[in-house]
Parts: sequence; structure tokens; C-alpha cells
Amino acid sequence: MVRSDLLNKKVFWERKEHTGAEFLSITQNDSNIIAEGVVLFTTEVDAYKFAYKVVTDSRWFTKSIEIINLELNEKFCLHSNLKGKWYVNNNELSDMDGMIDIDISVTPFSNTLPINRFKWEQGQERNFNMLYIDVPSLELMKLEQIYKFKGSTEDGSRKFQYKCRNYETVVTVDQDGLIIEYPEAFIRRY
Repeated sequence: MVRSDLLNKKVFWERKEHTGAEFLSITQNDSNIIAEGVVLFTTEVDAYKFAYKVVTDSRWFTKSIEIINLELNEKFCLHSNLKGKWYVNNNELSDMDGMIDIDISVTPFSNTLPINRFKWEQGQERNFNMLYIDVPSLELMKLEQIYKFKGSTEDGSRKFQYKCRNYETVVTVDQDGLIIEYPEAFIRRY
């Protein structure tokens, strides 16, 4: 269930590893949570402007994803049956079978999805098979990610140890599961 104070929430993140920023808004209707972001970022070779829209059910299971290259006006859309099957233009992506959660490379919002789908006890660890979407290439791959709940702080924020491949860090999220700090990658400014 979504907390009422999460509705109509706005977030602004600054990218730390390369220049960039993101504006995210979250709203809810009768049956869906809708997250819409605009991401501006640079790499060593170019600058980019993308938008995305993630629609989940009220339990944070992803229903659909839309990623738009705002410079080229190109749209990439995926949708799910909520049981680990993914489709592009009604064509099944059988090599992504079993993936429940998504990870869009350019946004820390992706971390919210697996965090908010569960109630966590301190020390509890969960493995997630993620459908990873690289932006700007839009290449899809399967990735295993591990979250371990380290505990809450006095101000109500929570810390999770996050592991993916050979990478490991501790992220801090607010009470709504939205990233406050993702060391060396993102920091929340609003």
C-alpha cells in the first residue's frame, strides 16, 4: 500500500559520477502508482536527455515502462503480466522470463521498487532478479541484485547494503523508499 504522503511527491537528484540531474514525480490513481522522471546526464562522450514513466500496481509490481529519448523523440515501451513475463509491442521477451523488478540504469528510482514491495526486518537479505535497462543504449540484460536491510536511523531513514556483480555500497532511503544518498552516484537535493 502507498502511504498518503507519497502521493504527488516530487524528488530532485543530482548525479555524482557524471554531470547530470533528475526530476521525478510520483502520483497514484485507483489502481496504479505512476513514476515519471526526466533525466539529464553526460558520459565521457556525449550529453543526453531522457524521460521515463514506470507504472506499478499498488504493491509496487511493475506493469509497464516507457523510456523516451527526448532528443530523437524515440520511445521504447515494455509491459509485464506481473508474473515474470515481459513484452515489447506484444512480442514476448522469453529471455527475460522470471524478472519481476526493473532497473533503469540512469535513475535511483529503480531501487525503490524492490525495497517497497516488502516489509523488512533488520539484517534481512533478499535476492532479486532484475530486468536491467541500460540507457542510452536500451540494451536489456538479467542481473542479480542483493539488498540487506541494515536498519533505521533516528530521523526515520533506512540503510540498505546493495550488491550487484562485483559492486557493493550502502544506500540511504527515506520512509517512502526513495534514495536520499547513493554514494558516488546520486544525492537527493529535494
